[in-house]
Amino acid sequence: MEQYIRPNSLKKQLEKATGNNYACCYQCGKCTAGCPAGGFMDNPPARIMRLVQAGHVEEAMKSDSLWYCVGCMTCTSRCPQNLEISGTMDSLRELALKTGKASEDRSKKMVTAFHLAFLKTVRKSGRLQELALVNSYKLKTRSFLQDAGAGVQMIKQGKINPISVITSKDGVHAKDQIEKIFQIAEQESHFHAERRRPVKRTFRPDPPVKIEPGMTIGYYPGCSLSGTAKDYDISVKRMCERLGIRLREIEDWNCCGASSAHATNHKLWMLLPGRNQALADLQGLDYVLAPCAACLNRQVTARKALMESEELRAELETVMGKEASCRAQFIGVMQLLEGIGPELLSRKAVKPLNDLSLACYYGCLLVRPFETMGYDDPENPTKMEAILEALGAKPVDWSYKVECCGAGLTLAQQELIEDLTHKISRNAAANGAKAFVVACPLCHTNLDMRQEGMRKRFGINSSMPVYYISDLVAIACGASPDEVALDKHFVPAIDMVRNL
Repeated sequence: MEQYIRPNSLKKQLEKATGNNYACCYQCGKCTAGCPAGGFMDNPPARIMRLVQAGHVEEAMKSDSLWYCVGCMTCTSRCPQNLEISGTMDSLRELALKTGKASEDRSKKMVTAFHLAFLKTVRKSGRLQELALVNSYKLKTRSFLQDAGAGVQMIKQGKINPISVITSKDGVHAKDQIEKIFQIAEQESHFHAERRRPVKRTFRPDPPVKIEPGMTIGYYPGCSLSGTAKDYDISVKRMCERLGIRLREIEDWNCCGASSAHATNHKLWMLLPGRNQALADLQGLDYVLAPCAACLNRQVTARKALMESEELRAELETVMGKEASCRAQFIGVMQLLEGIGPELLSRKAVKPLNDLSLACYYGCLLVRPFETMGYDDPENPTKMEAILEALGAKPVDWSYKVECCGAGLTLAQQELIEDLTHKISRNAAANGAKAFVVACPLCHTNLDMRQEGMRKRFGINSSMPVYYISDLVAIACGASPDEVALDKHFVPAIDMVRNL
């Protein structure tokens, strides 16, 4: 049954959740112009902001747009008034689910089914059980044949373990802490975001981390690297072995909530990664490698929120028994390699990459929001290119390196994913790239696993391999293609690097 809430009350809730003063929006349209999913939306971002500004919040809540938003934060990053537009979409989605005032479009059904199935398995075991997620999603949506062939292939490759659905062997031991986090997230939130004001924002990169061969650093594989992105886990470990870096996995880590918590519940989005932060702190870790861009983004964002919010720290302390010190710094593969330095990488390159023409694809979550991530320029990052050039490759200059591929909507919005990856692939090929390089399992899934369907739909004959950055670094440093599990990719990727 739908709840009646006064429009002004809804607008105030949005202002508290986002920190926005919606009167500051002057409808320049930059958010809509840059939105990768704008063509699928009934009310693209600028119109959503206008609806909220005018007090028509319920109309915004019923918009189909909320279920096509990919959460790339391009709109927020480019807003000249420093408004939290992506956060507005998240808050509207959360309100729509809580009040029952949501779109009846099929997209809402599919996306909501995915998020609910995702969070259900996380609540049960503390980590995402991917096969359980898929089974629950298919039962809710009746999409039984979707990706059946890919699923069989991943089971054969060992990426999916059907037994784990029954045993939940890979779950968190302290499940009571996970349940308590979900219970806290269900309570009314008193979180108030810091007030946002129109300011000129200039990107300034954070100083490089200091990583040296022989160091031991923490490791947060996240759920994907324990399952469907197991090949990434393998190649990251082989890369670190070749570089003399020892990895120490966080004991009893849990799922960060990924896109599903982020899209549906602000408190859950903060507390799930907050628990990992507290564990890393208690286990005395200074740096923690998080290879997944989504996991990294959630962990870095949560750490910043914990440092700024006394309420959040107190709630996490009720879960963990101790307050998070925020000592441990979560870093990505690119930060690890930058910390080691291109000079050392070049010296270790016993098998240079022989002028490979590569499109370095950053996606969105590695560089946005740039005030928090602070790694590389959010519009034209170049640090991945510098690393590959040090290893002998020739990265191409292209225009879609930070355009979103659809991220975690790969099951629920397959048509959208194919549209986005087609644009990305077409631009990369037009600029001379022969393969992609990524540092994110979600990007890899959308460009690699979804590539066959995209090519059939748009009539493209040639395929384009998709490498993890760790694949190429490990191979350049002497590893064989088999050692980094290139045989587990969907698009054949071995021939291009076989004779290096």
